[in-house]
Amino acid sequence: MSPQTAPSKPRKPRPSRARGLRTTTGCLTCRKRRVKCDESKPHCGQCSRSERECVYAHAINTAAVHPESESNGQNTTCHATFSSLVSPTSVTGSASTRTLGDIDPQLYSESSELRFDLTPLTLTTSVPSPNSAPYEWYDLLAEDAVNNIRKHNLGFDSNILSRRQSPVPKAADDDGTASPDRDFSEGPSEEPWQSLEPIHMAEDDLALFQHFIDTVAPILDLFDPCRQFAHVVPRLAVHNVGVLKSLLAVAARHVGLSSSATIQKEALVQTPGSNASRHDSGDSTSRCPEVATRYYYETLQYLSQNLLYPSYTKSREILATASLISTFEMLDVSKKAGEGNWERHLRGIFWIQRSQDNNGEKRDALRRGVWWLWLRQDIWAAFQEKRRVLTIWRPKKRLMDLTSNELSTRILYICARCVDFAANEKQYDIGIRISQGEKLLQALDDWWQILPASFRPIYKTNNAGSEFSSKIWIHPPSHSAAVQMFHFARIIVLTNQPSVGGMLEYCQRQRLLDESVETICGIAMAHQGKDLPSAFVNFQALYAAGLCVQIPARQSAILQLLEATLDVTNFPPKTLLDDLIAYWRAAP
Repeated sequence: MSPQTAPSKPRKPRPSRARGLRTTTGCLTCRKRRVKCDESKPHCGQCSRSERECVYAHAINTAAVHPESESNGQNTTCHATFSSLVSPTSVTGSASTRTLGDIDPQLYSESSELRFDLTPLTLTTSVPSPNSAPYEWYDLLAEDAVNNIRKHNLGFDSNILSRRQSPVPKAADDDGTASPDRDFSEGPSEEPWQSLEPIHMAEDDLALFQHFIDTVAPILDLFDPCRQFAHVVPRLAVHNVGVLKSLLAVAARHVGLSSSATIQKEALVQTPGSNASRHDSGDSTSRCPEVATRYYYETLQYLSQNLLYPSYTKSREILATASLISTFEMLDVSKKAGEGNWERHLRGIFWIQRSQDNNGEKRDALRRGVWWLWLRQDIWAAFQEKRRVLTIWRPKKRLMDLTSNELSTRILYICARCVDFAANEKQYDIGIRISQGEKLLQALDDWWQILPASFRPIYKTNNAGSEFSSKIWIHPPSHSAAVQMFHFARIIVLTNQPSVGGMLEYCQRQRLLDESVETICGIAMAHQGKDLPSAFVNFQALYAAGLCVQIPARQSAILQLLEATLDVTNFPPKTLLDDLIAYWRAAP
């Protein structure tokens, strides 16, 4: 064979950058950084020179790793922290010196927030069976509604809320369930509890309907790029009386919160369905609560009749209705935290979603949106009540596989775990509490380090003469809200984690707290802080920021920011300001 025709010697395949060039010996930090490690003990030369934490694989307690969970998709973030690596003298560590968040995401099977010890309050009490969950939820609503009718002499017939009838028999080909992951068309199916033709609405109803779409839905859809409450729920409402009545109840209650609502209040003077002549516009504001309450009781009446259909108890419509009822109750600004029925009814919605196996990763976008909205509400309620969040679900997607919008909702889940940590359950010894706090701080760091550029500020403007250095604008608003929730969660952990360190650890922790306060206030001061959906997240973050501020001038600045934000949201009650002032006065 001539030299021209001789086959060339095959070239050795070059390993991919993702795996083949990664070292398999040395410390884990060098393996992640793809640099040569001299394997010096206890700290290699590379880590010593760069002041990074040096961790070797054999130092990890392999019993804490669960390889089987990766096959089940449980690895949602890239890295794991282990209690065996936490020492009492280096608990919080600064973000610049702690590098466990830089470890190769393929090395471990579970992330920090997934390994947090979960024993929600719901698991310590009786939980209804999946078939009875909708009825148990409704009984909670009806019991409290009847008590309110009698206590406040509301003029409603409480008998309409009774569900004494026998359940409607299932059709022979109907198993009473709806597949939560199937695709849904925009049109209604042939169910007895659905209207094939759009439900007629009077002019009053249409005005409220428009207000919901334009003003209320963006609040509920802040973390949902598909905007289910703006686009899908109104379509369900025009074919289902329960969804429609609950939607109008929420809209009417929201109009009643503000004197500067975006629709003409004189259109709301009439009681829904009445033909009475309209009063002057000055009376319209006072009538909004009455209108909202009547819609609410009409929703409960609808539920009392249609829970008899097994297919309805598994439907998207009941999920949407439950979410709207919860929002209606949440907006009751006459009640302080823990005084109303809203917090109790959140447990009922948990039962319904559990009965439908609903969670934040369902293929059906509406079911996902309902779940994340419920979690947002339960996070705030649990934080105020100092209890654990009700969810027992754990994400399956890995952090590295999430889209930017999914990263925004993932921080809600991590935040829920941080609220769990802050709950009034102090039966753990100090070592366990420190270890749990460190895992959550690591989970927050993991999330922060993987964020794309869209979570970074578009600009920062100097804020001369203010207690806080700059205004911070992050766009889109959902990413800004996610950053606020990150700092809200970090403050919760840092202020509840025990410390046995010295002055250095105290200074490191205080630096992180100051950084979170600056960011929270900077975002709240930016023009997007006046945006209604963003304001519903800002007030939570500002309240948490106030909990860790000790300088009177900064306390006064946060109080002003929080008051301005509550003027935008008209929720929660201004008594939240009094709670913060009382907390400062009680502080040593």
